[in-house]
Amino acid sequence: MRYKLTHNLGLKLFSVLAACLIWLVVMDSNDPETQQVYRNIPVTIKNQDTITNANKTYTVVGGTDKVNVYVTARRSVHSRLSASSFTVRADLENYNEAIGSVPLEVTCSNPSVAQEDMRIQPASMKIELEDKIEETFGIAATVSGNTAKGFEVGRTTVLTGDTIKIAGPESLIKIIGKVTVPVDVTYMSEDSVQQLPIRIEDKNGAELTDSQWNNLELKNMDGVVLKDNLAEVGVEIWRIYGEIALNVNLTGEPAEGYEVTDISISPRMVNLTASKAAIEYIGSSLTLQNPVDITGAAENMEFTVDLNETLNQYEDVRLEADVSSAVVVTVTIDEVGSRTIEFPVSELELINAPSGKRLIFSPTDRLAINIRAEDERLNEIDVEHIRAAIDLSGSQENGSYTLPVTVTLPEGCELGADVSIVVNVEEEEREAEGELQTGE
Repeated sequence: MRYKLTHNLGLKLFSVLAACLIWLVVMDSNDPETQQVYRNIPVTIKNQDTITNANKTYTVVGGTDKVNVYVTARRSVHSRLSASSFTVRADLENYNEAIGSVPLEVTCSNPSVAQEDMRIQPASMKIELEDKIEETFGIAATVSGNTAKGFEVGRTTVLTGDTIKIAGPESLIKIIGKVTVPVDVTYMSEDSVQQLPIRIEDKNGAELTDSQWNNLELKNMDGVVLKDNLAEVGVEIWRIYGEIALNVNLTGEPAEGYEVTDISISPRMVNLTASKAAIEYIGSSLTLQNPVDITGAAENMEFTVDLNETLNQYEDVRLEADVSSAVVVTVTIDEVGSRTIEFPVSELELINAPSGKRLIFSPTDRLAINIRAEDERLNEIDVEHIRAAIDLSGSQENGSYTLPVTVTLPEGCELGADVSIVVNVEEEEREAEGELQTGE
């Protein structure tokens, strides 16, 4: 047995060495050692209180809070690595004030990678120190989106307070322009309270970056830090109430021998956005706040009033969004023994109307026709008793014409004043007719 083990010992040792050499050659060819880069690995910062306890703050310069790690290892090792395999740390206790940087250290979760196999680029994190200051800013909720149909946002309230304190680097605090809490009200139909992220914009309207945010502390007015930079916002949703009638009061008396025969308000009905309590208080009609003064009037009077002046005296109520607040009040004042009747322009008889022309009338809807008669007779006359016509024989060409209106009244009545109407004559628009042609 011993003979067999020692026989040709040199040859056997040579065979073992040759086998090892062949194995190494195969490993080098099939699993070579290469260098690979793992990019944008975030830097973990330690011992920040070293700076903050001195009432200072720091800002990372040049994006050096993310680095690349170069690793030399075999291909089989690289296949088990990723960016998350590495941890890069910056210990602020090692801050070098002379060069304004902190050296970086890297570790790998894979034990096959030794410290000498790794290289960091850049090798240090550059920072700038600044004094830390604190200022107070107003904060407001901003609404986006559309509520459910028939509802609008009634009121938004920042429940954590309409002002907050923000602490951070002086250069950053000085560029803050606006602090808001965006609220999405899409499809909302009832009140809600939400915890929402605060948005900070600089004075150019640009939102702060993540790195800028990391250097700020947000607190309420009691000095309590706002967790996760969230603010509590209350949103009140009000219903839209339709067809609220408008009324107006008159003050004073018209001139002697004249009287008020009609009052018209346009629009007659409005939609209001209000809380339930507010609409119950108002009811189904609303009287304009300021009375219309007709003292000494001897002709029709027209007033434009702002409905908001009336609504401002109520709480939790406003005009429906995107609707004009202008209200036109027209007071018809006739001489005693006369009456003004609103005659529909659509009932106007057109004589010698031009062919192939479009006619546009002004006024568009009604003509005011003043009639004189005995009081008893006046109350009996209506539109159906009146005939009105215009002669367009001199208005055949395009243009604008002011034409007299011929009014025929019942027996015992006379016209109180001449009536005229403006007629705009234009070319009638026609669709181009295509003619189908066939060739032989």
